[in-house]
Amino acid sequence: MSTGYDEMAAGKGVLRTHWRSLIGTMASLPQGAMAERTARARALFAEADEFLSIYGHDEQRPAWSFDLLPLIIPEQEWASIEAGLSQRARLLDLILRDLYGPQRLIADGTVPPGLVFNNPEFLRPARHLMPEDRPHLHVYAADLVRLADGRWRVFADRTQTPAGIGYALRNRSIMARTFPEAFRAAPVRRLRPFIDLWKATLQGLGRGDADPMIVLLTPGPYNHAYFEHVHLAREMGITLAQGSDLTVRSDGVYLKTLDGLLRVDVIYRRLDGAFCDPLELRADSALGVAGLLGALRAGHAAMVNLPGTALVETPAFSPFLPRLSRILLQQELALGSVRAWWCGQAAGRAAFDAAPADFVLRPTFGTDPTPHLIAELNARERAALRAKVEADPEGWVALERVQHSMVPIIGAEGMEPHPLLLRVALMRDGDSWTALPGGAARTVDGAAMYRGSLRHGGTAKDVWVLTAEDEFAYIPAPPRPAAEFMRTPGIVQSRSADDLFWLGRQVERVDMGARLLRAAINRLAAGTLGPRDMVELHQVARALLAAGWLSDTDAGFPVDGRGFAEAILRTASGQAMRDRVVATRQIAFGVRDRLSADMWRCLNHLNTAVLGHLEDAGGDMDRLLAGLDDLIRTLAAFSGLAAENMTRGAAWRFLDLGRRIERGIGIARAIEAVLAGTPAQSVIGLRLALELCDSMITYQTRYPAEPRAAPVLDLVTTDGANPRALIFQLDRIEEHLAVLTSASAAEYGAAITLREKVEAFPIASVEGADDRVELEPVRAMLGDTAAGLMGLSDALTRTFFSHVAATPDRAAPRVKVGAG
Repeated sequence: MSTGYDEMAAGKGVLRTHWRSLIGTMASLPQGAMAERTARARALFAEADEFLSIYGHDEQRPAWSFDLLPLIIPEQEWASIEAGLSQRARLLDLILRDLYGPQRLIADGTVPPGLVFNNPEFLRPARHLMPEDRPHLHVYAADLVRLADGRWRVFADRTQTPAGIGYALRNRSIMARTFPEAFRAAPVRRLRPFIDLWKATLQGLGRGDADPMIVLLTPGPYNHAYFEHVHLAREMGITLAQGSDLTVRSDGVYLKTLDGLLRVDVIYRRLDGAFCDPLELRADSALGVAGLLGALRAGHAAMVNLPGTALVETPAFSPFLPRLSRILLQQELALGSVRAWWCGQAAGRAAFDAAPADFVLRPTFGTDPTPHLIAELNARERAALRAKVEADPEGWVALERVQHSMVPIIGAEGMEPHPLLLRVALMRDGDSWTALPGGAARTVDGAAMYRGSLRHGGTAKDVWVLTAEDEFAYIPAPPRPAAEFMRTPGIVQSRSADDLFWLGRQVERVDMGARLLRAAINRLAAGTLGPRDMVELHQVARALLAAGWLSDTDAGFPVDGRGFAEAILRTASGQAMRDRVVATRQIAFGVRDRLSADMWRCLNHLNTAVLGHLEDAGGDMDRLLAGLDDLIRTLAAFSGLAAENMTRGAAWRFLDLGRRIERGIGIARAIEAVLAGTPAQSVIGLRLALELCDSMITYQTRYPAEPRAAPVLDLVTTDGANPRALIFQLDRIEEHLAVLTSASAAEYGAAITLREKVEAFPIASVEGADDRVELEPVRAMLGDTAAGLMGLSDALTRTFFSHVAATPDRAAPRVKVGAG
């Protein structure tokens, strides 16, 4: 096989012209600077790696890295790529219009019927979904390889839910942050104008409204490209929605929000077509929206891309594209494919039979099927594979083994050549197509070279498209003036409010558990246990049992015994802590678009560094205490960022409402537990109550004497100035519900009742005139409050997080500037 094309050097060590500026900039840096920049860039890339959300174990995650050397493409060469891919996008769209319409191409024998009707991506209910003159394809991507002769060829077409734009934006951001000097020395086209134009194009598909409702339909946080969905929704200022956020009513598609149902005009689909509508497509889909195809058919909403566009992704179409281009476009195909043969054709089988080692065999249909490298198979494996091909020739495609071009990456010993795969994305702009001036380049090895999906990892690179002009700029048309200037906290889906509510609860649940475990380990670490320590450990064990952190068996160990200590250490460093921390981050992924970058970094730190420190600590109490301290600080940082950075809209209110309810439950249960036992034991528990409520300093400032029952209980239950007091949580709950509900709402009334009962409780009466302490009434009040908060949580779930009655076209409330 011939030597591959070198992207950087023209031969004999001579740099290609368009690389000289970058290499000169690198040479001007101090020694060791590139290694330091590379390390920083890779750390930023790892921090932004959202694959942690899907793959629970490292061995399941794709191996991604980042390289600081970009792929550089001259302006004229890019223009040729863009023109070739624009023509190809037009061609594929025309093919889809015919195959989902009159099917003339099948009738005249141009397209074999087996390529259509045997393909599981041919969605029969989507036929005649749109008139023949309406486009099916609005966004398109292609994976390109450069052959040894310097020509680019299409390795794979991506017409289903093309990924790549978000990856390109991320790569450019990291590059600009860590190597800004390079951009000052080279005229690189910006990516932002493409995003502006893309949003304007989507807006143009609306019903003519001044501000059409656009949603990005995502499968959710367990999809491998979810981070891109979040990133694009933010960049374009559109709403990220899962199937459960949408509903179809007789006159349209609606977004389920806290303020009712809002009509959706445009759906940017990132969900596989077959899963879009369980009513007409896959009945087992829990990701789609029942009745969605009917709404599209009736013209109630526009979708980009239409369901069924994955039909032409199979490389079995490649041999037919040149002829189809001449028929449908009256043009020769400008940018061809890597040579492929469909074994359903006699010519294809003959080519494969003549030199099977020159090909990679893969199934004709299926999303990202496993390739078979014939040259790497032994005789028995080849015979078995050949038998499969002969039994079902239409089920196989033979792809030519090509020599990818080589691009340098920065390795341990300097620059190293690696094979390149380039993803280029385009969008429809009226009757023409525009390419993102860059792309998602990556170096790949082994079988991943024959799998176009980005989910298989590699080494990511920024892509520079050079330009002789000052800028490629798109200037959006001025928006239509609104009737009046208004403020709104934004749309909050019912599902998002639900997730935020439970994220708040989970954060507080982990925080209280960490405080209880820290209290226990602090006492165990002291060595010899005195009578007071043993009583406090019994009380902490009861509190951990009430909070669900210890089992009955573990909580029942003698606290001075080895079994109890092992149970505490195992809980702090083992599966119990991992489950709760991972659950916190998993809930957060459902509202990733609602959390700032700093809030997300807190959760990443929690899930990686903090959890790692706790798990590595094992039985080392000092390391466990350090890990628990870090966990509590990280959760405090997350809550502080939410308090300081989130707009005081419904999203923030539900997050804080969840925190306050869970903190109230945690405080009530913990104090109730530590006050249990004999009167003498209950008095000992007062100091522990101050510790768990982080109120020791305040108490010592107010009362220099030893903790006494009435002032301690006042501080941690009925002091409205203490943010860790029970009444403080109830006050905040009441404030939130006053905004979120009507004055007559049952939930609001329940919150008032809970607050009034705690506020009216006669704390001073717990200490009698004869110094006797009676704590059972306090414990009863605390138990009733915890139960009441649990009931309030259930009531809020029923009221806010489901939609039963139809309220079409109900608008979200807006607050006028200057209004109270």
